[in-house]
Amino acid sequence: MNATQTETATAAVHTGAVIEDVHHGAVLRHHRHASEFDYLFAGLRRDADSHLPADDPPRVIALLRRLGGAMAEPAAGAASSSSIPAVYTYWGQFIDHDLTLEDSEDPRLQGPAVGDPAMRPVAPDVVHRRLGNARHPYLNLDSVYGDGPAGEAADFYDGARMRLGTLATGGPGEEVPAARDPEHRDLPGRVRTPRPGGSDTFPARIGDSRNDENLVVAQLHVAYLRFHNAVVDVLARNEPGLPTDRLLARAQRFVRHTHQWLIVNDYLRTVTVPGTVDWVLAESTGLYLRRFRRSKPAVMPLEFSVAAFRFGHSQIRNSYDYNRNFGDPGFVAPRASLEQLFQFTGRGGFIGGAPTLPFNWAIEWDRFTDKGDSDPRHFARPIDTQLADDLSVMRNEPADLAGIQEHLAKRNLLRGYLLSIPTGEAVARAVLIRPLTQAELERSTPAGVRSALRSPELSGRTPLWYYVLKEAEVLTGGDSLGPVGSRLVAETIIGLIEHDPDSYRNAVAPWGDAAVPTLESADGSRVEIASLRDLLRFAGVLAS
Repeated sequence: MNATQTETATAAVHTGAVIEDVHHGAVLRHHRHASEFDYLFAGLRRDADSHLPADDPPRVIALLRRLGGAMAEPAAGAASSSSIPAVYTYWGQFIDHDLTLEDSEDPRLQGPAVGDPAMRPVAPDVVHRRLGNARHPYLNLDSVYGDGPAGEAADFYDGARMRLGTLATGGPGEEVPAARDPEHRDLPGRVRTPRPGGSDTFPARIGDSRNDENLVVAQLHVAYLRFHNAVVDVLARNEPGLPTDRLLARAQRFVRHTHQWLIVNDYLRTVTVPGTVDWVLAESTGLYLRRFRRSKPAVMPLEFSVAAFRFGHSQIRNSYDYNRNFGDPGFVAPRASLEQLFQFTGRGGFIGGAPTLPFNWAIEWDRFTDKGDSDPRHFARPIDTQLADDLSVMRNEPADLAGIQEHLAKRNLLRGYLLSIPTGEAVARAVLIRPLTQAELERSTPAGVRSALRSPELSGRTPLWYYVLKEAEVLTGGDSLGPVGSRLVAETIIGLIEHDPDSYRNAVAPWGDAAVPTLESADGSRVEIASLRDLLRFAGVLAS
């Protein structure tokens, strides 16, 4: 369903959809059921012992609330750090927005359902039939390209290029340097929009409005727009006179394939147990393709989207050394709080009345991307069973998602129960990996967590999301996912790439026989895009 192999821009029209004014847990204003969710482990669907008990939901819900309520990182003391640079937290969120957006007309499956005291788990067969995905689950950058230049709300295109927004001037602090074009570092098309009962918002015109709810994700989206434009410049310079539609299609193909290659060879190799990616790539038919054949439409596994790929929530820090103004040396403030990263977005309304991102909030990517950095503040939190305490109240969420819905840990646990996600132990056995012992699950946990895990309802039936986090905490010290989490994440993402007939794994890559994505720079030299840092540098947002 993507256009990576075509040379007409009109073929890109059906690759995705422009997703406007949505948020996590929201119901789409217009039903856009583009693909399906289903369970990766078909043999576990009807096995009651592989799920949390369904016969006493109030008791299970109370235990899950207790478990989630104990997952806040202690406010006192320095925050822990992993060996994973901070950008990978938000790159994972950017990837997720390209793959999934839950969409259902059934109120039992909609976001607010997890706050209902009468909530009951929904049978797997009903979940499969009634829960839709508003995304085509291929890594084809739907969230960036939307429906293509001829699609709905496609005014973020400018011929073969992507539009960008400019930074607002005025205010304290210093300009943040960029390799080139320092002004165009905001998302495009912002329009002042009144918010009932509150301050104005300034939503951007982009393929997925969720990429404008957190500033790091928004700045990463800007980087992808700029990378696309830099690729257009290379192609136009090498092939002058190339028609606009072919120029756009060629650029999209290169950007999509590079995106996929980087996810496999940079993102996945960073967040999974060493050797996992090579093992999955070497399989003739992996776990995903054994379940979802190439001859059928791609399906998004619920065990991935509802549990395993939410591991990034534990990586979020309460504050960041964001740039020279909000971080060292602190021309405005000594740090950027997590709350500010939500406030200084179009949805957050840009505190202070600026209509676009203020100049002093342009990101300094070198503080987020360097694996050899000596500053622990520049790395993600460990993948473990503690979440930054600021996540106990969700930012940029609508007012009707109150109470239990606002607490991210509780929401994730209850969402897994609602959608009948199999337990961590059941999934471990299904992939022939030794499940964690009770002692490992209880290691370094508060008394309230231990009592919940020892209860008859949860003993040997650990919620999959919590299990993935605890496995990483116990077996890798939080520096990567553990073996079960690694398999679920790598098998799903690589499986989707293998399922896509137009992916870099199934089509002729636009960089030919080169081992990594390669482009020609303005001076004629060859530039390899072998990491996200390389992409940011070529996009001109990472100072050399």
